[in-house]
Amino acid sequence: MSSESKSRVLYENLDTSFVNLWALLRHLSQRAFVGRVHVEMDDYSADVFLTGSNTPLVHEVDRAAGTEVLEEAAMHRLVLRARETPGTISVFEGADEAVAVQGTASGTGVPPVNHAQDARATTETEAAGGSESEGPAFFSTALAEPPVVDDTPMDEIEWSAVVKVSGELIGGVERALNGANSDFTSLFRAARLELADDYTFLDPTSGGLEYSNSVATAREELPVGAYVAGLSEALRRVVDKIATGDRARRVRERVALDLSLVARKRREVLKRSGFQAQLDRIAGTKVL
Repeated sequence: MSSESKSRVLYENLDTSFVNLWALLRHLSQRAFVGRVHVEMDDYSADVFLTGSNTPLVHEVDRAAGTEVLEEAAMHRLVLRARETPGTISVFEGADEAVAVQGTASGTGVPPVNHAQDARATTETEAAGGSESEGPAFFSTALAEPPVVDDTPMDEIEWSAVVKVSGELIGGVERALNGANSDFTSLFRAARLELADDYTFLDPTSGGLEYSNSVATAREELPVGAYVAGLSEALRRVVDKIATGDRARRVRERVALDLSLVARKRREVLKRSGFQAQLDRIAGTKVL
């Protein structure tokens, strides 16, 4: 092994309660860092493979759910989980660390996705005056922090329009997931129950929010920011439940397509309410 390919521990066992994972990944990306970031939590672990140029791959193992994936879309789930769940972060520097191997935990033996050569080639290209890496651009757009929603006074945002467009968004996700042979109704109810302590209107037993056939009704007027954030998070969790394994990319692309159809018709109210900024998070991929 050459000296250039040796790896070293840059940080070890950083506490997610004190270290912002997203900020750390963005910092490393801006440095054109080459290596691996390992995150360990109870019943969950993930490795982020940074090559200094390509969009990072994430090897995600959810032991509680019994799932294991290697995909770009897992980045969003990892960052959000790290914000909510205690764990540790370790950073390993070196081109050999940037080799993504699927099947490590389960022993499936899927061949590695080797970006180490690409990483070294990128370094050589930049040294020769080539184009800048794509890493910083990715972390400034695709992995942006969940947006802070502006609670604009209701004289500027018509509450009924917000509720109406929310029903259309729910309907878009419902069509996409039912097309993947999933039980959207049960999954949506479960997600609402999980979030009911933080967003009481989501509690299915409270009658605060009713939904059927792309039509939503709210019992009372709510702060727009809380309504948008709570409902968006519920939909994101539903999509994450279905978008796993081999069909993850296909499911997310289908959700993104259905959401984009709503966005084209309701762009103004989506933007003013804050829903527009949440669409990529819901789908787990870019919504055109």
